[in-house]
Amino acid sequence: MQTTPRILLYSPSETAELVDQSILLNTGYEISSVTHPQAIETWLNTFLEDVLLIVAHPSARDGLKYSSEILKVHPFLPVIQVAGKCSQASLKRALEIGLIDFLTAPVNPDKLLGAIERGLSQQKRWQEWKRAVQTLANIKEGIIVADLDGQLLVVNQSARNLFQFDETVLEGRQVSEVFHHPDLLDLFTSQAPFPHRGEISLEDGRVFGVQASLITGIGIAVIFNEITHLKELDQIKTDFVNTVSHDLRSPLTAIYGFVGLIDRVGPVNEQQAEFIRHIQNSVQHITSLINDLLELGHMEALHDIQMEDVSLREIVVQSIENLDYQMNEKMQDVSLSLPEELPLVLGNPIHLQRMVINLIENAVKFTPPLGKISVRSRAEGAQVILEISDTGPGIPLADQPYIFEKFYRGGNLANSIPGTGLGLSIVKSIIDKHHGRIWLESSPNGTTFTVILPVK
Repeated sequence: MQTTPRILLYSPSETAELVDQSILLNTGYEISSVTHPQAIETWLNTFLEDVLLIVAHPSARDGLKYSSEILKVHPFLPVIQVAGKCSQASLKRALEIGLIDFLTAPVNPDKLLGAIERGLSQQKRWQEWKRAVQTLANIKEGIIVADLDGQLLVVNQSARNLFQFDETVLEGRQVSEVFHHPDLLDLFTSQAPFPHRGEISLEDGRVFGVQASLITGIGIAVIFNEITHLKELDQIKTDFVNTVSHDLRSPLTAIYGFVGLIDRVGPVNEQQAEFIRHIQNSVQHITSLINDLLELGHMEALHDIQMEDVSLREIVVQSIENLDYQMNEKMQDVSLSLPEELPLVLGNPIHLQRMVINLIENAVKFTPPLGKISVRSRAEGAQVILEISDTGPGIPLADQPYIFEKFYRGGNLANSIPGTGLGLSIVKSIIDKHHGRIWLESSPNGTTFTVILPVK
């Protein structure tokens, strides 16, 4: 049954009336006046979902102090502050604690009624959302929801269990105040397009796949799915692949060597020479695949890598020089935007160069002759951002979530295009080891990979 919204007007008994109640009489709302904080709690225990509080206090500081205290207990309660006068500091504090509005006497009727309407409308949205997410309480997956200002809206029981929280009220507090896991905080602050995914490892050894999604008008929702068993299976598979790959290198080297000697022990005809070339190409492809597998396995097995101050600008320039022949062969136009004052990053120069070469080499490979490749870098805060764009055929939307997985190749690639499907997996592994992030944006007109690395 629809209930009539109630306006609760709190004004200390020893102060003059700051709000003319005649303004409120014809609004259709139920009006109640109280002079003691204890009375407010009694009202809120009964009408919390349909009440708006007006705190009328001549002292802006004292009024804000009380408003702040009550919002800590009831973070979704719409509160309007009315004071005798207002300062810039008071307005700033009002914004910080989340007031609907801050008005000064004499109160403008239109402003007061407008603030009341906004407050009740906002509360209605929150209550609808709150009722909707109550069904999440017993869901197996952990769920954390925060608004765009980082204020927690929902932490379901599964998420509480993951981070070992008791019955303490978490809703209404800042994400960074409650959670201290850096990978989790990154999900709420990342500039990557939504939805974005990641992994979080807890101290007890469990691993969770997480996805952050934007809920329009509400904020950011992060969902946890345990993938510990999948990671263990993946490790077993990786160990097996590394063992087999290592054992295959020697016989492949022997095959390639002996095939190259065939024409030295006697003449071969043209068809035989063509067969030999096919064998050599196949052996080279398998050898390249094995080398990539071993490198990826080595990267994933590393727990600590030697870090030093590295100039990403120098690495990019050197990588472009190393790929200059391939670019010239396809007559591609390459543009660089690398500021001289680009800050150093903390990383391993060998691994970072492999990461950059893989990304630029991909751009060269998939950009057609006479196409364009752009490499840009800039600093933002404590991060360096690297963007590599091409004018290739793009990556289909259905393929994009899987593009960093091992052996995955886009569904729009011709079989004639060489590749092991491991290059981007190696890139992702290197970036993860450097506590960075990578994502892509793609269309039929080209693809842009964006890499973010922390500065030293």
